[in-house]
Amino acid sequence: PLMSQMVKDHFFAFNEEILRSYDNDAYQRVMNASSLQDVVDASAHFAGYPNASSYYHHTNPINEMQYISTPVYVINSIDDPCCSIDNLYDTSLNVDHGGKSYVELIKNSERCLLVITRTGSHLPFLDGYVYPFVSDPLSNQHGNEGVMLNSWADQSIAEYYVAALEVYNERRFL
Repeated sequence: PLMSQMVKDHFFAFNEEILRSYDNDAYQRVMNASSLQDVVDASAHFAGYPNASSYYHHTNPINEMQYISTPVYVINSIDDPCCSIDNLYDTSLNVDHGGKSYVELIKNSERCLLVITRTGSHLPFLDGYVYPFVSDPLSNQHGNEGVMLNSWADQSIAEYYVAALEVYNERRFL
């Protein structure tokens, strides 16, 4: 409830006038939503989709899993309030996936790495209290002096892609 209220306050109430002018009923459904999932479902119309089902079908990257040719790093925390870890073990509804779970699809992919952590919530994975910045290995690789937040997840993602550039140097994907 707290996160859904913060999302409603920050994104929807802040843009009330324009959202109501686009679709007053959809705006009201969002503002009446009691969970974050309900907020996302109710807001599908604002993303140009007729309903939540259509939104999820057209925006779910797992539907294109079999076509991925560039390295992909997926990180999911068990305590993530937005992306439930249980979803990884659901069977894909995509007929092209042959009844496999999402975790099986990732496991069978030549270019995907799945990292599951106990904690991290939704995206932060932060380290460091005094100086929360570290050198950015991607920008430094190209002669720039960049910094990034001291997130062990960001650091591991950057290291993964630096290694991927070495392995797949015939293709420039970054």
